[in-house]
Amino acid sequence: MLRRIIFIIGAVWWFGTMYFIYSGSQKGKKVTLPELDIVVVGKFEKQEWFSIYLRGEKVGYSSKSVQIVGKKPMVTDVSYLRLPVGGIVQEVYATGITTLDTDYSIQSFSFEIQGGDYITSADGKIDGNILNVKIRTGEKTDSMRFELSGKIYSPSMLPEMYASSVEKNEPIKDVPTFDPFTLSESRYEIISIKNSLRKVMGETREALILTVRAMGLESEMWISPDGELLYERGPGGFEQFRESQKSALEFDLSKSGNSDILTGFAIPSLWNFAISPRNAKYGVYLLDGFPEKILEFSDFNQKVIGDTLFVCADGFSEKNYSPNPEDTTEEPFIQCNDLRIVKAARKIVKSEVDTLKMLIKINDYLFEHIKKEYQTSIPSAVDVLRKMRGDCNEHSTLFVALARALKIPSRINIGVVYREDGYFYYHAWVQAYADGRWHTFDPTFGQYPADASHIKMLSGNLQKQIQILRLGQVGIEILKVDEKCQR
Repeated sequence: MLRRIIFIIGAVWWFGTMYFIYSGSQKGKKVTLPELDIVVVGKFEKQEWFSIYLRGEKVGYSSKSVQIVGKKPMVTDVSYLRLPVGGIVQEVYATGITTLDTDYSIQSFSFEIQGGDYITSADGKIDGNILNVKIRTGEKTDSMRFELSGKIYSPSMLPEMYASSVEKNEPIKDVPTFDPFTLSESRYEIISIKNSLRKVMGETREALILTVRAMGLESEMWISPDGELLYERGPGGFEQFRESQKSALEFDLSKSGNSDILTGFAIPSLWNFAISPRNAKYGVYLLDGFPEKILEFSDFNQKVIGDTLFVCADGFSEKNYSPNPEDTTEEPFIQCNDLRIVKAARKIVKSEVDTLKMLIKINDYLFEHIKKEYQTSIPSAVDVLRKMRGDCNEHSTLFVALARALKIPSRINIGVVYREDGYFYYHAWVQAYADGRWHTFDPTFGQYPADASHIKMLSGNLQKQIQILRLGQVGIEILKVDEKCQR
């Protein structure tokens, strides 16, 4: 579902971007970074507090503190969000710490995101042009080494970086950073600057409006001339306002607001057909506003002609889409080589040797044994295997790990699915390769194949799934559905 990316990327990127472990600001306090150096907290320089709003309702708060250790900055951040997801209140915490050089380039970082029953943390340290990263997902720790193209910077320090730049009122074209969850470098740029005034905590202040672009997404930052963030607006109706600590923390924990993430990002449409969406084997849809360049509508079971999308649950036969090497590769959150995953996969399929039947067994097992609960964190296959509860992301992540443990090519699909309340909801399911072709499975619904109201937009890891955030205002008109595929 898109709300997973909204929380992870939204909480981490839209609102000052990388929030790290909050450690307070007491002079002389020692903070231990896991696997990293011990840092002595130095001179306190500033602390900023914010209230976070979604479509006009307060849903959380955040803070950023900057201290000077020697002559170098250390940034501590915390954010908290409380939102209804599918009618169930979910809480997300993002906490962390980063140490910087005098030019704001990153030396080390450590942060953690907790949502629902799952906790994900990452530690990183730069040695020359090498970034060493450890990612922990409860039951599993993965160590990785990345060769960087140059220095990387903390996006949360973008206001200070701009304010200290030599040439003011000039766009910054390239601010490289590294996202440990997508395991990739990304670029930030300031594409426009305007002068304005903004009222902050009862005082009218001079402000610069910076339009920031990263990963194809744009946000708007209002900063003071000396680099204090005053206001920020991101996609999806999220905003954060600079406030006093007292005002930011004035948050009624008994309330979660009326903006349900699922319905807020759902796409309304009318299903004027006698058959249930779960029984649809064929669908024809008119797409409105979808940026095709960043999406992958064409697949073995989907084809696009102009703005019209045709979906056949059993697959079309015009073109063969072969697996890629990454469809059998272990990833930080899909630990297919972990002995616990391998053992579970063999236990589920038992003595079965037919590949398709093995996949069906995995699908049925996960549908029957994973407790259906919305989660607001990044799923890890070994953690899902241990806890056996979650939403479509947990179902799909564990499915792919189990399939790859058996050397079966598989991938996570990201898109939308129609529910009978009149909306297409963002959703995750699976496609896997058997008998010389692809097949779709939805372990959340217990479907093989996934019905034709599933519209795939992307498949792959988090780095690719982030592209869903770029959709903006889109629409889907249902032109035709049938219980039989028309090839």
